[in-house]
Amino acid sequence: MKRHNKFILKSIFYSCISLAVYHSPMTYAGVEQFCEPNFAINDKHLNGCSNLPILYPSNDSQTNITLLLSDLGLATIKPMTADKNLWDAVYGTVPFDASNLSFLTQNKAPNQRKFLEQTETIFDERCSTFSSGNLTFITQVQNNKAIPNLEKQILIHERKKMNQCGDKIELIAIDPNWSTTTRQYASYLNASILFYNSNYSAATKIYTVLTTVEDAWLKETSQYMLIRTSLNSAYATGVDQYGDVYLDNINQNLLKQFLDNITTYLKAYPNGQYVASARGFMRRGFWLSKRQDLLVNEIVWQIKNPASKFYNLEMSELPAEIDRRVFESTSFDLKNLKDPFFLAIYDLMYMRESSSENYHPISWAQLNKQKELFKTQPELFQYLQAAHLFFVQNKAQEAQNYLPKANAKNSSYLQLSQTFLKGQILEKIELQQNAEHYWRQQLTQAKDSYQHGLFETALSNHLATKQDYSAFIGKKAQITQANLQRNFITQIANTDSLQKIIQSDQSNMDQKQAATYTLLSKSLAHQQFKLFKQSYAFMPKDAAQYKGYNSDNEQFKNKPDFSNFIWNGANITPQLKCSNLETLVSQLAQTPKDLFLNVCLGEYFRSAEGYSLQQLSYSEQQTSSFDGKVFIRGQIYQDLIKSPSKGDLQAYALYRAIQCYAPSGINDCGGAEVSKTIRKQWFDQMKRDYPNTSWAKSLKYYW
Repeated sequence: MKRHNKFILKSIFYSCISLAVYHSPMTYAGVEQFCEPNFAINDKHLNGCSNLPILYPSNDSQTNITLLLSDLGLATIKPMTADKNLWDAVYGTVPFDASNLSFLTQNKAPNQRKFLEQTETIFDERCSTFSSGNLTFITQVQNNKAIPNLEKQILIHERKKMNQCGDKIELIAIDPNWSTTTRQYASYLNASILFYNSNYSAATKIYTVLTTVEDAWLKETSQYMLIRTSLNSAYATGVDQYGDVYLDNINQNLLKQFLDNITTYLKAYPNGQYVASARGFMRRGFWLSKRQDLLVNEIVWQIKNPASKFYNLEMSELPAEIDRRVFESTSFDLKNLKDPFFLAIYDLMYMRESSSENYHPISWAQLNKQKELFKTQPELFQYLQAAHLFFVQNKAQEAQNYLPKANAKNSSYLQLSQTFLKGQILEKIELQQNAEHYWRQQLTQAKDSYQHGLFETALSNHLATKQDYSAFIGKKAQITQANLQRNFITQIANTDSLQKIIQSDQSNMDQKQAATYTLLSKSLAHQQFKLFKQSYAFMPKDAAQYKGYNSDNEQFKNKPDFSNFIWNGANITPQLKCSNLETLVSQLAQTPKDLFLNVCLGEYFRSAEGYSLQQLSYSEQQTSSFDGKVFIRGQIYQDLIKSPSKGDLQAYALYRAIQCYAPSGINDCGGAEVSKTIRKQWFDQMKRDYPNTSWAKSLKYYW
């Protein structure tokens, strides 16, 4: 998952078990968006939070690009790291958050450009070689016999003084008594200082002069630096004060100079040390000049020539480059796509469902017009036809005709895609038993963690629906990913399954505790008071120390927050006193309709300990397999308001019913919304019938 969001997501999960984890790929808290996988693996809309290791319409396009690059023998994809701790496990291996894939993708064919290790993220091309240039320059000076030793020390000292890209670095005063070579190297440093200071015109003048000197390294490097200087100079003309680039604003003369400098360098140094880098800059130039036809052609050439000295592709970066500079570009034109690689990416993008007004899925006729362009990869084209029939036309039975009859070896992502689509077709045509058997068979034949995670997730849906709890627990569990186990226990398991997990000798402590917490939470939310009392006995003896991530004991930080069930009661008035939670539930088990006891339960639900259960009750109202009516705090207040009972309890109910809408006007107590007109009536009743209460005196609005 997105690691910078993981801490916040943990804290949310500790405080609220929500069915949204199973039914929705995203949750929201404030303005933050958090990724969560969709275990049903049936997305038809774009979902970057829940990607599969197959060529799939709902995948982020960068995922599909990476998989295709792997099938072309250019990329290696390392395994995903799965969450291990059961209670807060969100991600297994599959589905995965697309944003993590680039960090796991490596080149199979080496990039011929000198790849520089960066200790920090560099967003400005100008600064990309600031640190590495230090070592390169010092090495050249040290090995140059034409520079006297004392002057070597001076040059090295001056380069080391340049310690921050973007600062206004002072130029070096050149001593006329230095040797010619020393003065030239000092001039190179001055040109670089001007470059890093963004004074591109002055830097260009010095670099241009240095392209005529005898020193081979200075001559070639200066010619190369003219490329970078003209690039940054042109790019700066299109960037606004906020850092956004507008291609229409770029100075075309500077852009032409940039492309001319690339040509000049490659002609002068066909075997130069920077040829791969210089060729790579061509893609930047084609993008800036909005020549997407040339950009696409250059990428295709690079893909087809990984052994070339000009090969300049970095597999961890190329998918983002293609996605942003080709498919998301305002200059995009389908006519520029003539290679199966690009067409497959485009086709999958346009087999999604979308609510956008400007979106139209690719038609069957449009797809089949591409057939001739796929003549070198007919199997890929047939898969795209099958995918279109399945995802766009909803013709699952016909889609089978475009998939291989024999079982695939799953030795490529295309073959894995074919295998998975076959299973989805079985699911679609309602051969559930056949589908379950199919996923079991594929799981036993899985060759790597991606295949294992894919088939295990597909199988887990069948086992979860059947309430086959034994498949999710024990050392020999069929479902091994911690997030799938947690999902079953906290979201799907019914009362019987939860009780069996708690009591089973096969369950480990984490599984027992997750089941206990879930059973306690849902039994209370569903007013199953006797069940809550029975389950209370399974809580840890030191439950008060289980405070989730806020626990003092490190061992409890990734455990259920059992302290939520340790509530010492509350005093509404000196006469209206609520007992602690354990006693209160015992009382409710005897008289579940007692209004005062229900108000007390409402006090628990709105307390710091019980607030997460109130959030749970909201989601349980939407969909739940758990028996019992969901507790709705707002309804209790309304029942009291309508009752003939008069006194402090009714006054408090009026106050609380109005406070449900404070301060936003949005109901925070669950149940149906109450109109402002009704809230006004409550407010007037409060002021009329109970004017001397502290609640009436403090109440100023009815929101």
